[in-house]
Amino acid sequence: HGYAVKNVGSFGSSEAKLVVDSDEKASSLKLEKGEYYILSCPLIYENEKAASELSFLVYQKLSSLMKDVKGKKTLIVGLGNPDIWADCLGKAVVDEVYIDPLDSGNKTFKFCPNIYFSTGINTFDMIAILVSGLEIECVIVIDSLATNCLARLGKSVQLSSAGMTPGSAVNSLGKRISHDSIGCPCFSIGVPFMIFGEDGESLLAPKDVHENVLAMARVIGDSLNMLL
Repeated sequence: HGYAVKNVGSFGSSEAKLVVDSDEKASSLKLEKGEYYILSCPLIYENEKAASELSFLVYQKLSSLMKDVKGKKTLIVGLGNPDIWADCLGKAVVDEVYIDPLDSGNKTFKFCPNIYFSTGINTFDMIAILVSGLEIECVIVIDSLATNCLARLGKSVQLSSAGMTPGSAVNSLGKRISHDSIGCPCFSIGVPFMIFGEDGESLLAPKDVHENVLAMARVIGDSLNMLL
């Protein structure tokens, strides 16, 4: 896809960057316009310092992506199926994010819509209702992803300013959550916890997925707590 890769930090971590800034590029890459980053940390589960470093790298990247909406009313949405470990990163991160709802100045809200098959309500519609009703100025969506690359499985955080389509790894039922569709800036955070099988259709998860999801949720939760 033309990502520019550079090494960052001291634990073999890397940052891959892709800017899709034209309709032609968007069309050829089949991506929405925006900035895309992949922060990879191969030692994330072996070294606590590596995890702390990744958390800070995610915080720095989000800070720069979201510089125009800092301090605005923000809705954090944990997508996915909370009953399946490989697909519950969204809920796990939301649980790690600290908010003070009793503070009259609170500007951070969090929400887990569950999946369409459990609620009968399209995730997009729920988010749109909350954005409108609460006058939200910025949305951050978090979800488990699928990948073709074993090295990135559970060890990389993908960030984007282009929003996200819920459930896009398994079906195309979801409507894209983006600035154009929701009416405010939408940022996405995802970690691949599923990998496509050799048949290209089945999705497999790592055997330690339970511990991995919780560890990565702490990393991302810490980043968001620093940010917000």
